[in-house]
Order: sequence, then C-alpha cells, then structure tokens
Amino acid sequence: MFHEITLKNFRTHKSTTIKLYPITLLIGNNNSGKTNLLAGIQHFCEIICHNFFQDQGDRSLSLSEIIQQDILPSKHRFAKREDEVGFSIVWSKNKDCVKYSIDISYKHDSYDVSLSFLEKNIFLKEEIAITIEDEEFVSTETHKPIDRDSVRTLADKINNRYLENIFREFIYDLSKVLFYHLQPSFLKDSNALNEKTLKIYIPEVEEFDFFRMLKSTGANFQRVLWDFKQKDEYSFTKFIALMRRFDRSFQDISRNQINPGIVWNFDWGGKGIIEEFDSRFLSDGFIKAAVISLLASVRMPPSLILLEEIENGINPANIQEIVRWIWQMTSLNSDHHSSQFILTSHSPSVLREFHDYLDHVYTVRLDKRNSRSDVRNLNDALDTLIGIGTIEGETIDHENGKHLVNIPKYQLADLWYSGIIG
Repeated sequence: MFHEITLKNFRTHKSTTIKLYPITLLIGNNNSGKTNLLAGIQHFCEIICHNFFQDQGDRSLSLSEIIQQDILPSKHRFAKREDEVGFSIVWSKNKDCVKYSIDISYKHDSYDVSLSFLEKNIFLKEEIAITIEDEEFVSTETHKPIDRDSVRTLADKINNRYLENIFREFIYDLSKVLFYHLQPSFLKDSNALNEKTLKIYIPEVEEFDFFRMLKSTGANFQRVLWDFKQKDEYSFTKFIALMRRFDRSFQDISRNQINPGIVWNFDWGGKGIIEEFDSRFLSDGFIKAAVISLLASVRMPPSLILLEEIENGINPANIQEIVRWIWQMTSLNSDHHSSQFILTSHSPSVLREFHDYLDHVYTVRLDKRNSRSDVRNLNDALDTLIGIGTIEGETIDHENGKHLVNIPKYQLADLWYSGIIG
C-alpha cells in the first residue's frame, strides 16, 4: 500500500505532500493543480519503472527522452535553474516499508562531446530506504550521464535477497499506477475492433494487464470489454451484475454483425424483449459507469488508479453507487488483490460520500501570484474553522491521536457553494 507522496517543483506544485488512503479525494476549482498532481505521479512512476520490467508498457523511449518530454518542460516556473524537480513515495507491505525518492536537476557544466546534450546536463539522484523490523537499509546513487538502467544500478547495491525482493515488489506495484481521464467520445469509439494488431496477452491470470490497453482517455474500451467477455467469464458476470445495479434494463453486450463494434442489449420494462443499441447512442454517464464497473470486476486490478472527475456525465443520484464500487475495489478480493485511488472532483455530491472520511480529502487552490498550488487536508482545515467558531461541528479524538471532524452532512455542500472549500 502507498502511504505518502511528495512532489517538488513540478508544474504548479512547488512542494506538495499528501498522505494516501484507500481512496484519496482532491477537490478544487478548475486550473488549481489537481491534474498537475496526478500527472506528476504518473510521470515519475514511469521514470522509476522505466526499463525495470521490460514486459510491461512501452519502453521504447530512453530515460533521457522521457525526462525531456515530461519533466523538464514541467518545472515550476518560479524555480531556479539549479533547483531540483523531485518526487518521493512511501510504500509498505505487511511490516516492511520502502521510501523511495528521485531528484532531477539540470546543470550545464559538462563538455564531453561523446555524450548527447541531455546526458551531459541532466543529473538523476535516487535514494531508497527499506525498513524491516526497525532495521533500515539506505542506498543513494547519483547518475551522470543518465543511462537506461538507472534504477537497476541502485537496486544492484542491495546485496540481501529479502531486501531485493521487497524492492522488486515495490517497483512492481509502482508499475501498476495508472492515470485515467476518461472521455465519452473515446469510450464510444468502436474502430479499435477493426485493428487486427491489437492484442491482449494473458498467459496466466496474474498477467492480465488490459488496463494499459484501455489508455488514459478510455480509447480501446470496446475492444477491451469484448476480449474481457471472451477470456474471463467469471469476472464478466460480475461486471454485468454491477451494471444492472446501475441500470436494471441492461442485459449484455454482443458483436454487431453489420458494423464494427459491439452492441449493448437492454430489456426495457422487463418484458423479455431485447433491444440492441450502438454505443454511440448510450449516455455519457452510462458508458463511463461501464468503465468503472469493468475496473471493479477484474481479478488483478492496478495498485493505484488516478481517476479524474468521476462525476462527469453521471447523475448525482448515481454517484453513491459509483463510489461504492470504488470502495469495494479497495478491499482484498478472492485473489488477495486490491487497489488504491486518487480521485479528483468538482462535485459536492462526491464530497458528501466522504462525510465520514474528511481526513481522506484535500483541497487544492492556486495562488496566481506565484503559480503555486496550495494543498491542504480538509479535516485539518475544518478543525481550525470549528476552533475559531466559523462553522458548526465538533472534533473527536481518534484512538490513533488524530482529531477527526464531525459536521452535519448538509453543511459540506453549503461550505462548497460558499467558496470556503472546493
């Protein structure tokens, strides 16, 4: 499980640290830095995992090319030239803990003509701390020039097999961090079913990795869903059951015999008369719910899912059901796998679902004077407001020493619309 993430000098995040829970919610106005935070997590996870697991994802780009495309253009605009762009993450399994940090700096001080421009001027510093039963192993490595096996260089310093296995499990979970900003226009596109080269390789259930095939926008969803039906009947049955809770008339999917794509089968009125609909005629909310339902049905879910604006297109009355599916994914399934989520939202309907978990919520605001995102824990912010008498509520001392806020559920929406939060 991931416990904490820090971004430094990435886009609007000068220095941001958030604690992670089974579900962490980011709320805030447009252009406040929510997407920047998710993008930073995604980019750095790609850098750390680059070339570590050759069989997962596209590793065609060199590490220096990834840094050039994703990191250097994203440096905070008020950061100095020599300031580092940094990322750190804390992860644990059972009682073993890994803290990993990476810092990237740009320094124009090398004159080795045999090296490329990027290799001459980019420094990559990594540090790993593994704690086992209060004993800590620490390793630090600075790479110059950047090579394709930077993370492996650090890992090779671990001369203990148990420590090495823990580190590999950490990297494996990091490689399963995926970012989705689902777009209905891509979700409804059936062209992927014509691409003969599009394949999902499943040698065993553990290798079922269709999530990367789905792509961040939801492209290939039609193909992924059809292959899912063909190859995992048990999980697809779960998908159907969840979707019927969302819309009782939904029955199944089938191939369109005339045009490419799949058709969605509905029984309006429960009379046993099946009507077929092309995906183009489905509502945006239904097709988006179908993706989340699919994520909630698989045996081997991603370790951390970054999901933007889950409420878009979905009726507020159905938000509770969607959030319930996501909570189910955070619990261990029959194969002992679970997911964590970082969600973004503009909706008080989503926020109300976290009434009992306000410490899982962060508010994101942008200070336009210095282009800096200010990220604050909602529970801590409300605790302060209750203390000075600005809002109604009470603070309850939790057994772990935290002060948890309890306010009327309706008041969250009032605070949202008044601009105090959100």
